[in-house]
Amino acid sequence: MYDDLLIPTDGSENALPAIENGVTMADQFEATVHALSVAPYVVTRDRIRYDPEERANRAVAEVEQQCQEHDVDVTTAVRRGDPAEEILAYIDEGTVDAVIMGTHGRSGVGNVFFGNVADRVVKNAAVPVTTVRPTD
Repeated sequence: MYDDLLIPTDGSENALPAIENGVTMADQFEATVHALSVAPYVVTRDRIRYDPEERANRAVAEVEQQCQEHDVDVTTAVRRGDPAEEILAYIDEGTVDAVIMGTHGRSGVGNVFFGNVADRVVKNAAVPVTTVRPTD
């Protein structure tokens, strides 16, 4: 049914349930996981600067590790920019069949990545999107 699943992640705890669900789906469908993390830009008074990519690299490495533990093929990507726009651009490249992503991360970077981002992806994605709420 699905050959390639996109799991966008910001590395927060709110992303973990989506990662677990995505890896499980990939295992069941024998699909490849595409782990994507976007270093969002931050506007300051003086300039636009990008958040360090270190967090984004750790985020995709976490997905990669879970995939390896479940013997699931994985490819990783880190991009800079607006998270929703970059996720939608990745989808538009035609390499994924579906998206599994977290929602309702309401503090810190999670607030930037999930909430509005998940909403924008759900509304604009050309492929099915499954959202996973964080558990208590």
